[in-house]
Amino acid sequence: MLEVKAIMNSSVEDVIGFKCCNLPDQNLEIHVKNAGEKPVKALSRFVLDAGEKQVELTTVYPPGGQVIQPGEAAAFYCNMDDEEWKLYSSITAFDDQGGSFTAAL
Repeated sequence: MLEVKAIMNSSVEDVIGFKCCNLPDQNLEIHVKNAGEKPVKALSRFVLDAGEKQVELTTVYPPGGQVIQPGEAAAFYCNMDDEEWKLYSSITAFDDQGGSFTAAL
């Protein structure tokens, strides 16, 4: 089971953009925690939902997903417009076994 938390305009944006990875404008940070008892591969894919409107985030860093050990968390990053962000009410994460995990924003 994955737990998901999204943080808009996190302080990590500067680190990724300048000090670490030369990836500017990565202002949406998504934390994914493995609340299960086995390792899980979380995919680099998320869906934001606003009822009638959904957007799939596929240009997420790091690409390819991450294996998360039980009790551990991983972070993903992407760009999101501040005004568009306000439209969404939930975010869904996916694992490599076909599972989906939704959390309110």
